[in-house]
Amino acid sequence: MNSRIKEKGERKLAVTSYIVTIVFIVLGVLPLVWLLLTSLMDNDSIDATTPKFIPDIPKSISITLDYSGQPDQNEDFYLKDAMKATWFPWMANIRENIGEIKIKGVKDGHELYSSKTTSASFSVGQPFIVPTQVFNDTVMKAKLPRIKASGLSDFNWYGQGKQAKTGDGTLSDKPLSKNLQTFFSDRKLLDGKLTSLEQSGNWVRLFDSYRSLNILASEAKVSLGFYHYFLNSLLVCAVVIVWQLVFGAMASYALSQLVRNKKTKFIVLMYFLMTIMIPGVSVLIPQYLLMQKLKLVDNIWAIILPHFAWGFVIFLFKGFFDQLPKELLQAARVDGASEFRTFVRIVIPMSIPVFTIVAVMTFIPVWNDFLWPYVVTKSPHNWTFTVAMNDLQGGANPRANWISASGVVSMIPLLLVFMGTQGAIEKGINFTGIKG
Repeated sequence: MNSRIKEKGERKLAVTSYIVTIVFIVLGVLPLVWLLLTSLMDNDSIDATTPKFIPDIPKSISITLDYSGQPDQNEDFYLKDAMKATWFPWMANIRENIGEIKIKGVKDGHELYSSKTTSASFSVGQPFIVPTQVFNDTVMKAKLPRIKASGLSDFNWYGQGKQAKTGDGTLSDKPLSKNLQTFFSDRKLLDGKLTSLEQSGNWVRLFDSYRSLNILASEAKVSLGFYHYFLNSLLVCAVVIVWQLVFGAMASYALSQLVRNKKTKFIVLMYFLMTIMIPGVSVLIPQYLLMQKLKLVDNIWAIILPHFAWGFVIFLFKGFFDQLPKELLQAARVDGASEFRTFVRIVIPMSIPVFTIVAVMTFIPVWNDFLWPYVVTKSPHNWTFTVAMNDLQGGANPRANWISASGVVSMIPLLLVFMGTQGAIEKGINFTGIKG
């Protein structure tokens, strides 16, 4: 039997606390959910007057073109015909949520070729392949080299070496399919005969906005695609965190435990605290001039070096080291341990919580830093993720789903750090046995 005395209004306070907590959770999670959903939508769904919260499944179009009875042609002839059957109808129905168009060319019972173009490639290539609704053979002949060079459409040439069925006469009666059939019959652009047109849904194409990021970066000659910028940011964060943990902790330990003069200790600590008070913008030009003299402008090290000395890291470490049991450290010294051995074998294991906190507090601002990497880097090869996101938003053809997709990718490390450090802090506190 529960004999605990309940205070008046305790239940109302508990209910209110739960309601407020739930409201804050919903308000905090809702923008993240919306960011994820918009990264999966097409632009017309995002810009729709009536808000849409569930992405539509992109449409997959499969077309068969029959060249039976025609003279044999070279590969480029059929490639051009396949691209006319892909890019022109796509542009004519640009507001439709077309996820991919697959073309199969057959002749006399043999499959000559197959091609596939996804919405990721079309979204990137549309501004320079089909910027206007001018559809003729001359336009495609001029744009074909760019399609081939950029790899925007996957084209596989088989010649006469692959058996295939000719078109079975299946013409979908869905609205989009009818529009495509009307487009082909009215314009008479194709050399092959349309014998089959099927329409289905393909949920995999929901994630094409993420693939578009890679194609965009490939256009900028970045070897690993858009995730090259992701790795650049991870490299910068990793180097800065290791430096801060190693040298920041050692400097703080010396200031806390080895400097005996209180006046000297106070002056040094105030020096580090004063560096926190200086706005970063005020030292932007001196930092840039320094990197210029070091010949590090447009180099990944120019981003890293200014983050090597943070006053608040010294302040955090020193505050924690001041609370360590001095008797334990003194006992290690009496047993003949050097200061470095004492630091490594005793201080570090007891200081896991502050090491974790410093790592997190270093990672977040370095990962989100934009202004300094933007100023000191020029070539895309050295861009961090934030600079690449800015370039994406300021580009000639920014799309809302691309921006949302890049936001989702940039958020993943922060979520992983947030989830991973909770247990580390609790474990560190339990391990030390120090009670606050």
